[in-house]
Amino acid sequence: MKSKRGLGMLSFISLIVGLVFICVFIFTGNFLITMAFGYILLALSFVLSLFSRNDKFGRVSLYAFPLIATIYLLFFGVMYLFWNTP
Repeated sequence: MKSKRGLGMLSFISLIVGLVFICVFIFTGNFLITMAFGYILLALSFVLSLFSRNDKFGRVSLYAFPLIATIYLLFFGVMYLFWNTP
């Protein structure tokens, strides 16, 4: 049980750090490396949350990742539509 708690906490921490990296990329737009690290950490968070579904921190990461990914894809979809109009 303790290892699941540790995995859940690690999943939650990597989710928060990944979100910070992606927010830094969105608001500054300069650091492409932060976008890559943000995606890697979000994917790591999702994989770790699959192993710690019974932990409350693991469940937060499990449910937050699809929501964040959907919002992020919609953000870029809307930006693509507005930037490429004649």
